[in-house]
Amino acid sequence: MTRPRSLPAALACLLGLAACSGSRTPSTPTTLGATQRAPTTSATTSRGALAGQRAAVSQFAAAYVRFLNGADPANGLPNATSSVRALAGRAGPIPSARRRGTLAMTQLRSAMGANDSYLLAARDDAHTFYAQITLAEQDGRWVVVELTPPDFVQVLAPAGPPRPAPPPGSAAAEHAARLFLHGYLPWLYGQAPVRAITAATTGLLADFKAHPPRVPPTMQSLRPKVAAITMQRRGPGWQALPNISDGHETYELVLTVAHTRGRWLINNLSTPR
Repeated sequence: MTRPRSLPAALACLLGLAACSGSRTPSTPTTLGATQRAPTTSATTSRGALAGQRAAVSQFAAAYVRFLNGADPANGLPNATSSVRALAGRAGPIPSARRRGTLAMTQLRSAMGANDSYLLAARDDAHTFYAQITLAEQDGRWVVVELTPPDFVQVLAPAGPPRPAPPPGSAAAEHAARLFLHGYLPWLYGQAPVRAITAATTGLLADFKAHPPRVPPTMQSLRPKVAAITMQRRGPGWQALPNISDGHETYELVLTVAHTRGRWLINNLSTPR
């Protein structure tokens, strides 16, 4: 895989090309109610304490979804610090004019590599919203001390202009690029194993296995997706230029798509110079 000279900060961190100390880099989302503390590890979290932590985050998450629906006030969020409540209130619920039906929680799971952090997903009839919740034990009880709220601007952004017609003959190569990105992007953000990546050559997969991404816990709440793909001829094959948006920043990748043994496969990945 060609290593670029310059990258968006978040992508450079994921690819291991930049030092990413702690759980936050300048490119990760702003966190509400941040508190410096030593991370809780599995060795120090007893089974009873873990049960208490999960009960606390479940109560908070259910109340937070009601708040996003506009049903409950932010100052009523349970098991949370006053700063989290205040800043959640400033971030606000989903604007009523933009909601499509009632928001419902669809997922609440532990963040990979962080025993005190959870990922929340909630969906209405048209959108999925993601948030990250982090807890700490204070005075013998678990409370929410950090909250990364949904990115309303990204999720509620209006549809862009109609996509121009793709070049003739590019459909199969573009399909291969989309299959590749369907597995590659979750792997890049620590949300799927490398075996989820398809439509890639064995050499490229070996490079990924040898250079796994380094994913800070706060970046695991991001949900990268393909905003658009431009296809252009490159010799006997194609070059796919996808724009990737993760809810915090947008960047471009360059995929080389070659016809190998009767199939279109990605054999190289880089970013624009």
